Parts: sequence; C-alpha cells; structure tokens
Amino acid sequence: METEFDPLTTAHINLQLEEFPKIQLAAEKFVIWFQPVYELDTGGVLHNEVLVRWRDEEGNLRQPQELLSALQNTQLLNQLDRIVVEKSIAILSQQTSVKLSVNLSNDIFEDQGFLPQLNLWFTQYKVAPKRLAFEIEEETLFQKQSLILPFMTELQMMGCYVVVDNFTGRFFPLSQLQELPIKMIKLDRSFALQPITLDKKQLAKAISYASRAFQRQTILKGIDDNSSLKLASDLGIKGVQGYSLGKPQDKPKTFRLFGVILFKIIATLIFLYIVKSLLGINIFPEHHAWEIIIDFFQSIFDGK
Repeated sequence: METEFDPLTTAHINLQLEEFPKIQLAAEKFVIWFQPVYELDTGGVLHNEVLVRWRDEEGNLRQPQELLSALQNTQLLNQLDRIVVEKSIAILSQQTSVKLSVNLSNDIFEDQGFLPQLNLWFTQYKVAPKRLAFEIEEETLFQKQSLILPFMTELQMMGCYVVVDNFTGRFFPLSQLQELPIKMIKLDRSFALQPITLDKKQLAKAISYASRAFQRQTILKGIDDNSSLKLASDLGIKGVQGYSLGKPQDKPKTFRLFGVILFKIIATLIFLYIVKSLLGINIFPEHHAWEIIIDFFQSIFDGK
C-alpha cells in the first residue's frame, strides 16, 4: 500500500540524473497516482488526473518537481510520457468504470511514433480511446501551434478527449475556443485564489460562458476552500479539482464527493429560506425553516 504523498512534508531529495539508465527510463521505477475531478452539480467523478511518482531504492517517494527538473533538456521526457500513458491504459483495461487524463510534455509532440503506438495500445489492452484524455498547457499550445494542433486533431479523430490545461485567456481569444479540437478547458489555479479581483472574476465568467456556448466543459482547479467552491458554482463551472476535495492517492476514485453534494443542498435550502422570508410564505406551518434544515442533516447522520 502506497504511503500518501504530501509535498508539504516530504523531505527534499536531490535527484541525480545518473540514477536513470542512459538510454531508456526504467518503467518499474515509476508509479501512477491519481487526483479526482468532480462534477460540481452531482458530485460524481468526471475523471481522475494521472500523476507520476518516482520511488528510489530506499522506497522513498520523490517529488514530481525534482523528477521533471532532472529530465529537462535530456530528451527523456517523451520516454516518460510513453511509460505513463501505457501504464494508464493498462489501468483502464482493469477498471472499466474509470476515466483518466494524462499531462503531456513538450517533447512528445516531436515523437513521430507516439500516435501509432497509442493506437496499438488501445487495441492491445482493448480500451476505448474516449476513456483517456490528454492535457496540454495553453502556453505550450500557443508557442507550438503548428506542431501541436495537428497532433491534437489526430488524438480527437482517434476518439481521445483533449484538455487545454492552465487556461488563462491570455494566449487565445475566446472566440477561438470553438476552433480548437478540445473537449475541456482547465482554468489556471490563479482563478481560485481568494480574494479574487473583479476583473479576474469577470474574465472567468466570460471564459465559462464562451465554453458552454461552444460546448466545451470548464474545470476549475486549485479548489482549497469553500470560497473557491462557491466561486465555481457562481461561474457555472462544470467540474472542480483541488487538494481539499481529493488528495492524490495510489488508486483512482470512483465514488461521489459528499462534500459537493452537501454544498449544493445547503445552498438550495438557504435560497428557499430567503425566498420564504422575502415573500412571507410559510412553507412548513408547524415548523421553523431552520428546524427543517436541522432535521434533514440529523436524518443523514442518524442513518434514517
């Protein structure tokens, strides 16, 4: 059983590139972890984002930042992408109710053999491509459009979903969202930081509105408190992701998030109470409205 990885408490370990084979990374050194993305309206799991961890000879989990920093400019990142993608597809073949998303490095777009190999993996493991999404950062997409857009189109034609990650709206006009071969937009975590400025909130609203108009799903990540969760609800965001909603773990989550459902129930009950107060309507003649709310939660925790 994997011990929980916490970047705030894990000691920093210097990662030496010499610990990796010179020609090919060893697949067995890498383990796959997951962080769920929840649907805000229902609390259901939209998919799990794949996170890579590296375990050294002493069994210690190395921080992802160390791993990626060590592999930068080594032409090994595309090999790591291949390892992570195949491991993810293997997991999908074993867990038929799970959907996953994988972050791609900059190097993979120049790997001419990756897409044919991806197609072979789907056939080999008997996995439907629509169960696997690929995340590409907005800035990377902007800088290498001529290289990445055909890559994204092939992924889409294969049946995979494509996600623009860390979306800020600085690199693409919102009108161009309709033209991009994507299924989802992940807003940059800066939109979830509190307090949010009025300009930032208006931009987030515009992105969310444009996404819905062009039939793209919007996800807000970095949800760390109730304020950012309420913001996502106010913006009409489809999905939410954050450390407070679901910590990275060694197994993908498939069950609904009770906290999101509870948040929706509380918001609805408070709204009904406000309407009742403004209109002077006594919905429950023999009970105060807050007594109904208290009785409701008591029935949940008492198992009624």
